[in-house]
Formats: sequence, C-alpha cells, structure tokens
Amino acid sequence: MDRTLANGLRVLALRHGVTPLVEARLHLPRPCPARGDLASSMLLAACLSRREDVESDVELDAAADVHQMTVTAHGPEPRSLAAALAQVVRAVPGEAEVEPARGQLAAQLKMVRAHPDITIRHELARHLFGDHPVAFQVSEEDVGRWPERPLDPSGAVLVILGRDDPESLADAAGEALVGWPTPPCPAPPLPPLPPIEGGRLALLPRPGAPQSRVRLRAQAVTVEHPRYPALFLALNVLGGYLSSRLSRSLREDKGYVYGVTTFFDTHPGSALLAIEADTAAATTGAALEVLAAELRRMRTHPPTEREIGSARAYALGSMATRLAPRAAFASALADMAAKGRDPLWLLDFPRRLAAVSSRDVVAAAKDFFAPGRFSGLVAADPGTLASPLSL
Repeated sequence: MDRTLANGLRVLALRHGVTPLVEARLHLPRPCPARGDLASSMLLAACLSRREDVESDVELDAAADVHQMTVTAHGPEPRSLAAALAQVVRAVPGEAEVEPARGQLAAQLKMVRAHPDITIRHELARHLFGDHPVAFQVSEEDVGRWPERPLDPSGAVLVILGRDDPESLADAAGEALVGWPTPPCPAPPLPPLPPIEGGRLALLPRPGAPQSRVRLRAQAVTVEHPRYPALFLALNVLGGYLSSRLSRSLREDKGYVYGVTTFFDTHPGSALLAIEADTAAATTGAALEVLAAELRRMRTHPPTEREIGSARAYALGSMATRLAPRAAFASALADMAAKGRDPLWLLDFPRRLAAVSSRDVVAAAKDFFAPGRFSGLVAADPGTLASPLSL
C-alpha cells in the first residue's frame, strides 16, 4: 500500500512475516547547512529517544545526520505505534528533558570522536568534498541551542511492516499522522556533492600506529542508472565477498590485510565506489601495489563468466538472507528513502541483478576500475612508508 497524506507524508505499508511485532521507520528530510544545525538536530533526536510518555508497549529511537532524521519504532499493535510516532514528531520537550539529553549526547560524541575510524571517516570526507556539509564533525562543545525548525512531514516517508493487511496498517498511520502540520517555510536542500577528482591519494599521519587503514573512493552511477546492476556485480567480483579477487590476492595469497571489502558508498544524488582495507604498517606499500594491480587487472583480465555467476549468486543469496528479518527489511526501505531513492526500487533489484548480461559486467569493469579514478586516504605511520603513496 503506497499512500501520500494531505500534509505530504508518504506512507508505505507492506505485509511481511508472521510475528505480531510491527516495525516502522520514519525518514524525515532535515538538511543541515551549518554545523550548528546538525548539532541541534542531533540534540532533538536524543530528546525523542529519551521520551518516556509514549505508548508503554512501543520502543522508539531516533538518529540524525546532515541530511535527515530517522525515527525507528516497533510495537505489537499498529495503532499504538502510529500514535507514538504522532506524539514524538509533534513534541516540544521541556528544559527538564533537554538537559539530560544534552549531557548524554555530549558524552556520546566525546566517546565517538576518540575512535580512530571516526576521525579517518571525517578526514576522508574533507579530503574528497572540502567544506561540503557531509564533512561536518560535531563535537561535544557544539551541543548547545535547541532546534528552531519543527519536524516537517512534507517529503517524509513512513515505512510500516506487519502481518496485518497493508491497507489497515496504512489506515492506522494515516489517522494518527494526517494532522501533523507542515511548516510554512521548508528548509532548502543541501548542495549536491561535487564529483570526485581521481588520483588524489593523501597520507593521514598516525605516528606509531601498528596498522594502516586504506580508504579509497571513485565516482559511480546512482541506483536508478541502467548500468548500476552491472557495476554492482563487477564491484562484487573485485572485493565484495570472501572469494573475490582482492580477498584472494591480498588476504589469502599475500597475507597483507586483516580485512578488505568493496561497497557502494551512497549519498542523496550521488554514489561512490568504495574500497577499504586494513594492513600492517610494514606492508602498507606492498598492499597498495597489489590493490592497484587488481584494479588494472579488472580492465586487462575482466570478470569471467564463472566469477560473474558466483558474484550474482552471492549477491542474491546474501540480500535475501540479510533482508529476511522484518526489522532489517524496514531499515533497508527507509535507507533508500534517506538516500533520495524510491524505496520500492529495492523490491525490483533482485530481478534487475538476475537480468544483467556478462557483457555489461565486463564493460563496467573496464570503464570504472582504472586506478587513476580513485582518490582517498591512507592512515599510517609515515616512518613505515618507503615511498610516496600512489596507485
């Protein structure tokens, strides 16, 4: 059931599974053009997560990033779940609620910033996109002002999954949320991400670090593009699972890496090819050489029929397994909305993967995997590098 309410909220209700628990994911576009906007949006999410006056049988959580806020909820009955969502999206917490949430959020941010992967992710975004809002890193000192903008139902998407008839699920959501008002001045969207300039590999110094982290990105096509399924399979051949080329050469044959993976790093309006690997400090240069050689080999020795068949079988099987739980399927649909895609696209993707020809996968491998298309960071001890970084 696909229904849009008068206030602009899109409700997607699907029958899924047989257990009585109802899952809901509410995606709320909430662009944050300034770091203070992001901090205040995160504070609002922290307050919503702590609310104790919602329906007693409903569990609810909220999270925010630079693009949106996502509210996660589940409970045994659709009407109480919808009522709880209606309550939180229109709530105006008092200072007695805000102060504990502010303290909790500040403590969480301090702990998160201490993790090296978070620092690397932030520096990678700055390296690739400069001062674009996706590179914001909020600290505990930024958690101050209360957000001035109310939550906006216009353009929001509610995904609700249960064993009941989808029309009754949508009715319950519509009755509870149709009165949620639309603010008079919606916030403008963030500027699009700039395209990645290839060949920019930078060192993030980590003196004394026993291992190095390689984080690479290259421009890709978005999921709506006709070439996306073929590129998806080509990326799987390269590094998407244990039998992939990078895993065999870097991990099994050479023993250079603790782990290596490839995936699509998606953003609203943009998609990137991602390669990530962790290696011992002493083998950083050698691991980069093997990685670059495998990228070149994707073009000189493109994926074989057997590799493509294995990558396709793995992708279809892992997707079915991963999305089998109701909560995971609800989150995946909401994530599609958060990335600016129609969530229903996910339902058709297995068919698109199955229909991809080997010729299209080979063409994608040749067009997208030149080493010079990739940029990124290597977080490493400079003293362990014998030569400048390159691919």
